Amino acid sequence: MNALGVKTLLVNPPLIGGIAFTRQGRCQEREEVLGTTKPPYTLALTAAMLRDRGQDVRLVDLTATARSIDDLIAQLDAERFQPTLIVFPSTTPTIDADAAAIARLKARYGAPMFCFGPHASCTPQESMERAPAVDGMFVGEPEDGILALAALDSIDALDQIPNLTFRRGGAIIPHRAHGSFTGFLQAPFPAWDLLDLTRYRVPLADKPYVIVETSRGCPYSCDFCVAPIHQGHKFREKSAKALVDEIEHVYRTFGLSYFYLWGDTVTLNVKTFGAFCDELIARKLPIQWFGNARADNLTDAAFVARLKASGCWMLALGIETESDETRKDMMKRLEGEKIRLAIKNMRAAGVKSFGFFILGYPGETPANLDRTIDYAIELDPDFANFYPAVPYPGTDLYAKAKREGLLASEDWSRMEYSYYLLRGNGLDEPKVMDAINRGRRRFFLRPSYLVRHTGDVSRLALSKWRVVGHIASRMLFGAPVTDEIGRAHV
Repeated sequence: MNALGVKTLLVNPPLIGGIAFTRQGRCQEREEVLGTTKPPYTLALTAAMLRDRGQDVRLVDLTATARSIDDLIAQLDAERFQPTLIVFPSTTPTIDADAAAIARLKARYGAPMFCFGPHASCTPQESMERAPAVDGMFVGEPEDGILALAALDSIDALDQIPNLTFRRGGAIIPHRAHGSFTGFLQAPFPAWDLLDLTRYRVPLADKPYVIVETSRGCPYSCDFCVAPIHQGHKFREKSAKALVDEIEHVYRTFGLSYFYLWGDTVTLNVKTFGAFCDELIARKLPIQWFGNARADNLTDAAFVARLKASGCWMLALGIETESDETRKDMMKRLEGEKIRLAIKNMRAAGVKSFGFFILGYPGETPANLDRTIDYAIELDPDFANFYPAVPYPGTDLYAKAKREGLLASEDWSRMEYSYYLLRGNGLDEPKVMDAINRGRRRFFLRPSYLVRHTGDVSRLALSKWRVVGHIASRMLFGAPVTDEIGRAHV
């Protein structure tokens, strides 16, 4: 075989300054945000497809294993595996560090390097300019493009891949199309056998888990979100049988009983997702699953009870703010009464709720931040987290902030939930981050909450003590965040 991908290295980049980041789909956050770094599903799926085509593949997750580039080089040399193609995921805040790390592999083996992620989908030209060692970036869903790349005879034929922005000489050649994985509905099972699955653990339960992708695309247009830019607005979902077949395969092959159902809103289509629940119930698999949902999909108590009966353990809800008007500004079409009803139904069914709240959206004042914190306490989900509004380049929120002169910084390494990069209406980074710490204190240190969740808090502290320590130090004492090059930011 003379293809470019005859020996393909799929690699999740290493820790950045000791910090673990998720680089999967639209997710680009530190481990402490959800208490886990997600398994590299896209890499595992790509590995399975390349392997099915007869190509020699290595899949390495340097973040999950806390290994260095030097460790990987030693491993590859010992195995006499000299890659002919290197592919890695990245994100907006990590692209500089990731590209520099993977460039060492390119220099060692002379193999071209390509990446994918929300940064590439949202701003491919600028992303390429930031990472001069990268030969190309996939815009949109990367799978078809990676398969086409691996089948090329030469790097000189990159113009045959429509969703690739690539480098030719000193010029950056723009992509011609947005990638959409044509084989999504018939995709093979991911090559989880190539990873140490004990490295990916569910907070609270402290059990290993993997991702099962239920759907792609988001029909909504929240202005802060990169999901519809990365995967498009067209909602595509796998059949109930295909999903349960995959869950049963993982359960019987690897012995895992926890699953993250991966989709921007897994419960969006109540009819088809209800069929999935029925299939799970019928097979009597002793598994538990969690995922993302919208509150307005959970207003039917009977449907939520079916979710629980199928093994639903926890659902995360993007609530964002107490203000209906601010949600409208965000293009987040969600009514307050439906949020209340969803949490009520989840509590009645025994499904844990995790509410996400955004502080510091353009137009908000310090009083708005306190009202959202009060609202989170009033709603009383089982868990909550408070995040600063992040203006990811390429989103409508970024365009709005740029247009209205609200950007205090365009440092990509700080475009994540540890920092606030906007200003206006009396808000700046110290005030918003202080409000976030105040919100966490007020929510989690309530005596009634601690009594009700004593078991959860204890399990989290034991299973994720380093993460809990980082969060607690900022929540209680306002400890600074340290970025990847050792600078401290309040």
